[in-house]
Order: sequence, then C-alpha cells, then structure tokens
Amino acid sequence: MNADSPGWKRWLPVVHRGQSNRMHRRTVYALAILLLLVQLPHAVNLPIWVSLLGGSLVAARLFLLQYPGNWILNKILSPLSVTCIAISSAFLLRWDFGYLIGRDPSVAFLFILVAAKFAEVRRSSDATLLLCLAAFLLLTQYFYSQSIIAAAITLPGVIALGYALSILRDPANPANARSQLRLIMTLLVQGLPLAAVLFLVFPRLSSPLWSLPDDATATSGLSDSMSPGSISELSQSDSVAFRVEFNGAPPANHQLYWRGPVLTEFNGRSWHESRQNLESTRHYQGPASNLTSYSVMLQPHKQRWLFALEAAVGLPQTQHSSTNPNQPAPTDAATDTTTNKPQGAPGRFFSDGQIKADKPVTQILRYYQSSVLTDAVTPKHYPLKETLYLPGRNTRSIAFAQELYKTFDSEKAYAEGVMEFFNRESYRYTLKPGLLGDRPVDEFIFDTKAGFCEHYASAFVVLMRAADIPARVVTGYLGGEMNAGYMIVRQSDAHAWAEAFIDGQWHRFDPTGAVAPMRVERSLAAALPEEATQSGLSRTRHDWFRKAQLRWDALNHQWQRLIVNFDKASQSRLLDKLGLNKPALWQIAVVILAIAAIWSYLILGMPGMASRQQSQAERQWHRLTRLLKARGLVRLNDETPQEFLNRATMIWPKHSERLNRMQTHFTAVRFEPADRATLSQLSKQIDRDFLALWFSLRPRKRQSTKPVNLAGIGNR
Repeated sequence: MNADSPGWKRWLPVVHRGQSNRMHRRTVYALAILLLLVQLPHAVNLPIWVSLLGGSLVAARLFLLQYPGNWILNKILSPLSVTCIAISSAFLLRWDFGYLIGRDPSVAFLFILVAAKFAEVRRSSDATLLLCLAAFLLLTQYFYSQSIIAAAITLPGVIALGYALSILRDPANPANARSQLRLIMTLLVQGLPLAAVLFLVFPRLSSPLWSLPDDATATSGLSDSMSPGSISELSQSDSVAFRVEFNGAPPANHQLYWRGPVLTEFNGRSWHESRQNLESTRHYQGPASNLTSYSVMLQPHKQRWLFALEAAVGLPQTQHSSTNPNQPAPTDAATDTTTNKPQGAPGRFFSDGQIKADKPVTQILRYYQSSVLTDAVTPKHYPLKETLYLPGRNTRSIAFAQELYKTFDSEKAYAEGVMEFFNRESYRYTLKPGLLGDRPVDEFIFDTKAGFCEHYASAFVVLMRAADIPARVVTGYLGGEMNAGYMIVRQSDAHAWAEAFIDGQWHRFDPTGAVAPMRVERSLAAALPEEATQSGLSRTRHDWFRKAQLRWDALNHQWQRLIVNFDKASQSRLLDKLGLNKPALWQIAVVILAIAAIWSYLILGMPGMASRQQSQAERQWHRLTRLLKARGLVRLNDETPQEFLNRATMIWPKHSERLNRMQTHFTAVRFEPADRATLSQLSKQIDRDFLALWFSLRPRKRQSTKPVNLAGIGNR
C-alpha cells in the first residue's frame, strides 16, 4: 500500500487531511504555546523526569505535525500508546513520591495527563477539553505560591488561553496574531472592573473551598526537639517566619521574645516537648499596664505552633472585634461548645504556655493577639516532675551546680549567679561552636566554652535542675526587623532561652544575653559582625540591593494582606466601612447584577452612541437612506452611494436635481478638504434639500403607506 492510497490516509490524523491542514495547524500551534506557558511555572516544583516527559509529548506532537508520515511517531502517539504512558506514569509517581494522594503527585499526574491529551488531540472537541485541563493546570501553581510573581506568571498563560480560544473558534480567520492579542488584552481590561466587584462583594467562606492532604515534605522553621547546633543552622536562613503589624509603636528589641515550642524532656543530649503537655485555659493573670496588640501573618511551616509575645493575654483571634485598629485584639469571645474554645480562635493554650493550632499550618495564617510584656508569669498548676529530671550523663555539670548553689542564700540569687558566671568566664558566642560528644553540657561548660543560644539555654537549665529548681528550655524567635510599618521576623531570628520556677512564678532567663548582650539588645548580626556564614540580608548593612529586597518584601506583604488574605472577616470590615452592615444575599446579588449591567451597558454601547460618534455627514447620509428605504428603495450591499442615488433619480425624476446636488455635497463634505465655514454651509444645504425631499416623498392621506420594493428598478 503506497502513501497516496486512501487506505494509508485513513490512518493519518484528521488534522493532516486535505484542505483542513491549514486550519488545524494553527490550532495545534496555539495549543502548543498554551501548554508551554502552563507547564513552565511547574518546572521548579515537579521532578525533572515529569517535566521531561511532558515536554517530550508536546514536542513529539509538533514534530508529527511537520512529518505526518512518520510511522514511529504515529505509533507512539496512538491512543493506545498514550494511554499506556499515562498509566505507567501513575505507577512511577507512586514509586517516586511514596504516595499518590497529595498535592505534589496529583499535580505531577495532571501535568502528564495534559501533555498526553495534547499528543492525541485530533478534533475540536478534544481541543476544547484540552483548554479546560490546561486552565486547571495553570491554577494549580497557586498550591505552591500565591505571591505577586505567581500572579504575574499566570498572566501570559491566561493570554495564551484566550488566543487558543480565538483560533479554535475560527481557525481560518486571516487576522494576524497581533490584532488577536490586542483584542484579548482589551477584553481582559474590560473585565477587570467586574472581577474587582466580584472579588470585593461576593460572599466568602471562612475556610478554603477545598483542601488537599498534607504532603510528606520537610517542615521549615523550629521543631519539637533541640540538640547542639540545631538552631545555629536555622539561624543562617533568611526566609521569613512571620510578619507583624503593631497597633502603635513596636516594643524594644529586648522585649520581643516570640514564644514557640517549649522543651521539657531531656535525655542528656537533646531536648523534646513534654508528653504530659495538656490543654489549658490559662490566661495571663496580673496587671495589664504594659499591654501591646498586634496582628501576625504566619508563613506555612507545617507545624502547629502559633507565635506570640510573652505573655499572651487570651487566645489569638482570626478577626478583630473592633473596627478601631488602635484597640487591642479581643481577649474573650463566645465559646464554641463543640471545641470548648472561643469562636474565631485558631489555636489553644497548653499547660506550658504554648499556643497550638488545631492542625498544622499549611497556608498563610493571619491572627490577632494581645500580650503583656513581662518576664514572669504565675502558672495555674505546679510544675511537672520532669522539669527537675536529669539523666546521669553530664555529671561534672551536676556536681558543679550543687557546689555553686551552696554559695547563695536564695534560688533567685543562684540563678543570677549562674548568669554572672557565663558573663565572667571566657565564653564565646558563635555560630560555629564545633561538635560535642555524648556529654554535651559538660564539654560546653568546661572544655569548649563556645556555643550558640541553644548551648547556653541547655546548660542553664541543667544547672538549675541540678540545684532542684524546676526549669525548661523555650524556643522561638527574638527581635525582628522593621520595614515600611511592619516587622519581619526571619528564621535567622530563631532563639532559645530558659525558664526557671522561682517564688511561685516562671521567670525568663536568657544566658545568651550574659555572653552577647548585643544579641538581645539589637540583633544576631550585631552580635556576630564577623561571621562569614551569616547571610547578606541579615547583616546590618544598607546597600541598594538590601533596600530593594525590603521594598519588594513590603509589596509582597501588602499583596498578601489585601489580596490573598481577603477573607470573610476582611470583607465584613470593608462592608462596615461602606455602611453595608451584613447585607443579605439578595442585596449582594442585586448590587452585582446592577454594576455588571451598567458596566456592560457602557462597554457594549448605549443606544444611539454609535450614531453620536459618527460625523455630521454620515448622520445625514443614514437619514437619507432610511427615508428612501421607507418609500421602497433599498440600498444593495455592493452598491456605492453614487449608484444608489442614480437609481433614486430614475424612480423620482422630478427630484433628480435635488438628489444630484445632495450627492455632490455629500462627496465634498466627506472627502474634499475645506474650512469649517464651507463645511457648515454645505451641511445646511444638505439639510434643506433633505427637508424638501421629505415633504415631497412623505405618504399622503388616504394613500397606502405600505412601501413598495423598488430594489430592482434601475439596477445595474
């Protein structure tokens, strides 16, 4: 069988047959451009083999478009082969990720399915389905990031989607790509006001519309354990932990202790969270003279901790109870009987002072909080026995503490004496303290005498427990960097300090401040100015690159606060400012429909707008054609104005002079250059001739007003 026989052509794709080749070729190219712009944003999020497989399927389909007789490509891109490729990729994804139900494998599988669909697209219905799949794949990049860059990357894909739709609608349209893209951009701009209205007033849910199972990926930030070197490694990261907006002036740096995981259990080398940490309703009890209120925009860290300044007053709230930003966040709210916590509270108190969310924070969370800036808190219950437990590993430290304690007359004096000991001896604060063995506290106190905050906090707690004083390690963040009215708290601000139970209160002690006071008073960069491993943005330098990064961060913060985090609470505050307190659904629907109707009315054009945009000569000409049409003379589609009026003079010879004069004046007004006075005089003459013609041709009394079709009279 040769290539020219009908039997061979029967096996070729429909896109390459006969006269439809040109139209379908443009469609395939438009779809290929769309897939390219949709696939590129996922290249950094998916395994390399997934990106290569998807790109190869698209390239093979384009190659087949150029060489339709290629036998190998026809076999590879046959429906059976493409189906096998899709099924095999599902098993490979399961083997690569270790699971199939989750964000990453699901997006990767959709990535391959879209490319496979493009490889087998043959008909317009296939192309329509491919457009829908590509649009959904374009949206899945927001599962990874919702920043301004992600939105900017989406825009070319949206334009390509509109271009593919225009090509699919009319593939034979000879209009060039520039004119079609201009039309798409015009439609996008015209639709922006309606999109803004829907964004602001459309009813919003309190929680996301859908959620995906958490992926088994590594967490970022602090963890529920601490060992020598863990926080020093974290402190070399410039990634943002959370951002804070204060209602008023921000506190001093030495008051900015952001409480996070509390570590009580100690095995001689590493610290862990207490397994006896129970939920508590503990609130700060005491004077509120040093109260500060703020909102926290917490980045997803896939852990449950919510950070707050010490000591938190009440639970955090997802919405502010007052429209006045200078008033503190609510400390009391109605209680949810199903969860036994205040409504709107995203977290719960625990007995060691932690605030934890109900589930890991996998998306940006904004909450409001109030705190009393104090270093001593009265607990509701006496400390657990594990706050005194010490394994028999760091024996030198235990013996040293017991001897040192005998020289003081009170527990508080002893704790202050330990702080003075760290300050008096030759201890160094460094990010590179060196490795420690099986007795890390002994080796740190007596041998290396160099460490980071976790070394000092761990040693202090061991010395406290050795003197029968309950103590524990607290991790979190210290300080922050102000930028355009808000504070940035980075992973480089991670810190560890200690708490000791003295005189019925948990007192905060930060032994790092005894060795490196600049860390507490200013920042990590100020305490370690010569550390080569410290990243550039955390240094106290003010070059143009750092300023540009801070400005970009401020822009992203406003985008996140005003756009991404525009939730039900934000919408309620906006409607309250507009005087629309809790509108009913039918009222919202009426407002949306009214605004949409008005905008569509303006865009599509009001009745008579087209005529008002015409010149005076054009309006006079259309008025004349309507008059003659009413008397039965209809202008033909391919007829020039001169030919049309020549037919009119044949039907009404007695008006030939007036019609010829009007024709001459129309030509002069429309095409011949003239001054304003001459044009005005010609227009007035046209009006006089039209008025005379109208009186002569108007229907008479007792005469039928039914027009007679004279279209064929005098035709060429």
